[in-house]
Formats: sequence, C-alpha cells, structure tokens
Amino acid sequence: MDGINTLVPNFAEIFKLSFWLFTRGGWILFVIGLIYMLWRLYYTEIRHQYIHKQEWIFLQIKVPRENMVSTMAVENIFAQLHALHASKTFVEKYVEGHDQLWYSLELVSLGGKISFIMRVPKNTKNLVEAAFYAHYPQAEIKIISDYLENFYYDPDITEDFDIFGTEWKLEADDVLPLRTYKDFEHPAAEETVIDPLSNMFESLTKVEPHEVFAVQIIIQPLGDDEWKGRGEAKVKELIGEEVPHQTGFLDFIMAPFNWFAHFSYRDVLLGGGHEHGHDEPKAQKNNWMSLTESEKERVTLIERKISKPGYRSKIRFLYIAPKERMDLTKRGIFIGSYRFLGSTLTNKMKPDTNRTWTGLTYKFSKELEAPYMEHVLKIRKRRIFKGFKERDIHLGNPMFILNTEELATMYHFPITTKTTLAPSAIEKTETKKSQPPVDLPVATPESGF
Repeated sequence: MDGINTLVPNFAEIFKLSFWLFTRGGWILFVIGLIYMLWRLYYTEIRHQYIHKQEWIFLQIKVPRENMVSTMAVENIFAQLHALHASKTFVEKYVEGHDQLWYSLELVSLGGKISFIMRVPKNTKNLVEAAFYAHYPQAEIKIISDYLENFYYDPDITEDFDIFGTEWKLEADDVLPLRTYKDFEHPAAEETVIDPLSNMFESLTKVEPHEVFAVQIIIQPLGDDEWKGRGEAKVKELIGEEVPHQTGFLDFIMAPFNWFAHFSYRDVLLGGGHEHGHDEPKAQKNNWMSLTESEKERVTLIERKISKPGYRSKIRFLYIAPKERMDLTKRGIFIGSYRFLGSTLTNKMKPDTNRTWTGLTYKFSKELEAPYMEHVLKIRKRRIFKGFKERDIHLGNPMFILNTEELATMYHFPITTKTTLAPSAIEKTETKKSQPPVDLPVATPESGF
C-alpha cells in the first residue's frame, strides 16, 4: 500500500500549491495565457474570412509538343510570379487578417491524358499570362473549371470510389537545396539536356481511363527577410563562425532574471573590468580551409539557394479510382517521383509516411489493431482530400521553402530533343502559331483589296 501511495500523486497537495501560486500573482500568467488563446482564435478567424473572400480561377496551359525551350525559362516565370508577394502593414495583417496569397501548380492525369493546370488569384490572371507568353509565345492559356468541382469524397459515405494520397517532406533543413535541372545537364553527352521529369510524365500516361492521378505544388511567395537569414546562419554554422543569438519572446521574459543572476555589486561600486583594461575584440573564427571538399560544396549549394527568390511550398499527391478497380501498385509513382532530387550532398524529398500517407501496416496484431487503423486512415483520407480540393496551405504538415530553381525542376513542360518528343498524351497546342511577318500587306479602302 505504501508503494502505491508513492506512485500516485497527492492531488490535495498539488491543489494547495496551485492555489497558493494563483493567489500570489499566478493569476496574471493565467490571464495572459487566456488573452493569447483568444487572440489566436480571433487571428485565425479573420485570416479564414479574408482567404474565402478571394476569387480564384483555374488556368490550363498548353505548349507545343516540340518544346525546345530550356527549363531556365520556367525558372524565370516563377521569378516573375514572385511579384504576388506584398508587404502587409500591422493593421492589414493583425486587424483585417490579410494573408499572403499563393498559387497552386497542378499536374493532372485524367485517364492518362496529362494537363498542366494552375489555380491563381483572379486578379493575377494578366500577370500569369504575361509571364508564360514571354517565354512560350506559342502557348495557349484558357480558363477552365476545377476538375474536382463535382467530386465529393468521405470515407464514411462514398461507396463507389476510394483515394490514396500523401504529402511530401524534406529530410534536412530546407535551406539546403535539392538537386535541380542544372545537375542533369551533361555538356559532353550527345543529348546535353536530360528532362528530370521524363519518368514521371511517362508514368502518368499509364494511368487507366477510370483513374485520376494529380500532383499539387502550392507555392506562397516569401520576402528575402523571411528566410534568407536562416540560410546565412546555416552557412556560418557550417564554416565554424559564431552565429548571433536570435532574441525571442522567452529571452525577453527571462531578461530581468538573467540580469539579476549576473549582477555584481563589485562591478557597480568599483567599475567592472577596470583591473584588466579594455576587453579585446574576439577574432572571428572560420574553419573554411579545414573543411572537406564535400562540406565546401554544401556551403556553396546553400549560398546558391538563398541567392534566388523563395516560396513557402506544400506538395501533395492524390490518386482516385473505383474501389473494386483501385491499383495500389501505382504507389510506386508516389515513391519514385522525386527520389532523383536527392543526393549525399543535397537535401532529399520523401513521402510523409508517418502523418499523411493513407496506408498503414499493423505493428503487432492485425485483428487487434484493425479498428484503430481504420479510424486513423479515415482521418488521413479526409484531410488529404480536403486539403487537396481546397488548395489549403494550413491543413497537413508545415510548409517548407523551395526557390525558383527547385520549383522549375519539379514543375515544367516536357523538353524535346533531337531524339525525344513529349508523350502524346500531354495536352498541347493543336497548331504551331507564329507572329505575322512585319511587312505583311494590310487591307485598306485605298489599296483596293
């Protein structure tokens, strides 16, 4: 009995201690915490209202099947689209709930027919069209309906169809870049340009007529001051320089206690440090010369990433098919799609099998764990479908940062070379368009035409 008493906490004593703390100033912390929670609820609500007031449109983009334009053109497009970023005043952000808007880049295979689709804020239509036409003058861009507009899914209600989906995540800090299209260029080879997405395009053409497979890349423009400081700090850490301490809210709260802990009457009365003269400035430590070639390469990669505009990003995959005809072996498309983007020097991408992957395996007993697994799967399927259909940036895992070069690698039009053409299943312009000759005669009443 005494052993049990030592294990079970004395709730009466805990209550007495809590009441004593509350009556002697602890209520202030309680009030501060309550105000903070209410403010977070208010802030979340006004942001929600602001986002739902926005008008969004879907644009389908078609390019000629023979596309010889470099992927660098797509990188330049994302640099132009970064103009969506806008600084918010305190009132706009915290009183009116203005949030930074975003784009959704989608690669969709409807029964094996591949389309490039973007969901954009309606007022950016001209910006998006200008960016694409500047580099792809023969492209066709038109407004379409949402391909998921009439599709509703709930695992408790929907009987005909089922889904499989996941989000992607980075293995390391997002200031470390992925491999990009520039790493797939081989100047000495017969074909100097290799399309890193060629395997994905080919896989999407194998989707059956009763299936839908979609890739969604949500990108939200970031200001340089919102993320490049982390990259610079990471570089200093890798080369051995001292990283300045970032003062946070907790540091502000603890400042009086830290000051009191280091308080010295001797320094106040006699003058601190007078016996030792002035403190000499410390020389900045730098281990660059002692780094290995691989470590130097990693530093260079980070510096290259933070030199370009960045987007906060979220990547989702979704597979829809009739329940009795669902082919889960196609999960290989999920797993292998972006594996080529990782290496020992760079960052790596992988499906998030812990939180969003809509597939579970039992740990000990299939029969005992079945109810729990079914419950978790339903939650995951609801979230992944809701997040995908609503193009929501808040559902699911935290977003990570990709720059324009990385995005162009993951979302670009098929590149054709001397020996390869884009898959015929990709929707493309039907005819090759070109600008009229400058000296083309123009019919006028005086000309008699």
